[in-house]
Amino acid sequence: MKQITFILNLKLKGNINEVERFIRDLSVPYTSQCNEPGTKSFEWYLNEQENKAMLIESFLDSDSATLRVNNLITSPVNEPFQNLFEVVDLTVLGNAELSLIQILEGWNPVYLPYIDGFNKQI
Repeated sequence: MKQITFILNLKLKGNINEVERFIRDLSVPYTSQCNEPGTKSFEWYLNEQENKAMLIESFLDSDSATLRVNNLITSPVNEPFQNLFEVVDLTVLGNAELSLIQILEGWNPVYLPYIDGFNKQI
């Protein structure tokens, strides 16, 4: 299976209203219009009481994930994201290729290569 999934565990640095506004008004609308045919999902989860968020992104393959990261780095989403969130950890599920590993190097991700299983939605 070539699919790659990012799981970003995040701590909120901004207030909850700013975070929700960022997610609804910038992050999701901007990302959804990017020319990234291999991006399959981009989903935010938020726990206001614990001041935590989780972003789960899935991609057709490692090249598609690399394109998403490159687009994020140069996007208007990047700076507000850094101001509003602290990345607690990043988990990369799937068989990441060298180009993806290199671009994520500064984030210190945990890699879990695919072993076996099935997804009835694919």
